[in-house]
Amino acid sequence: MRKFILTPLLCLILLPLLAQTGGDYKIFTESAEGYSNLYRGTAPLAYKFTHTGTYYAYSADFMDGIVKYNNKLYSNLKLNLNSHLDELYLFIKHTGRYVVLNKVYVDYFKMGEREFRHIREMKGSKGDMLSPGYYEVLYKKDDLILYKKIRKTYAERINQAVNAETKSKVERLFIASFNYYLVKGENVKSIKRVGEIIKLYPSLRKEIRQLIREKNLDQKADRDHAFKEIIKFVEFTNPTKK
Repeated sequence: MRKFILTPLLCLILLPLLAQTGGDYKIFTESAEGYSNLYRGTAPLAYKFTHTGTYYAYSADFMDGIVKYNNKLYSNLKLNLNSHLDELYLFIKHTGRYVVLNKVYVDYFKMGEREFRHIREMKGSKGDMLSPGYYEVLYKKDDLILYKKIRKTYAERINQAVNAETKSKVERLFIASFNYYLVKGENVKSIKRVGEIIKLYPSLRKEIRQLIREKNLDQKADRDHAFKEIIKFVEFTNPTKK
């Protein structure tokens, strides 16, 4: 039987990347070309161990992106989101270095076609809330937004056989979990399944069920698409409903 052991962050084998030398920093500032505010971030922590899965939101590949940082919009960037530490990483192309953008100054950013917002804290009138952090925007229209929160949790699994590469039965891995929130005005609702969306729009129960069948929406295989299509449908059909 395999066993999972969740390990606190402080127990991870993390080592900081090498700091810049004085000479490097001079070259770096001279070539910053107006981006120096972004480049002042700290170096990311390096995961110096073999692991299964990725701590990044989707993949280890840095994507073309933009970020609104300290009330200024920066473009032509290479970005990636560490969903284990909830940190936004910037790859500085002309130096080959990586920095963590100071979350205090980040309002929103895009990686490829995906949009993310920094939520300081959002508490709904009925008790549900969004904890501070980065959230992906799956759908937005007027005052309604469907958010997705991606979390990567570090764990250790004890296998029956010794791994040929690591020479150990212990497998280190990152486990993904996803939470969805529907925000409309001051209302915040945590969404786990289609049935919870239907409860918000009971008069459209029949139409929603029909939409699911017609578009073959699968909330187990692709909740992103299913939730987005349903919310988009009910908003266009009955936009005044909470």
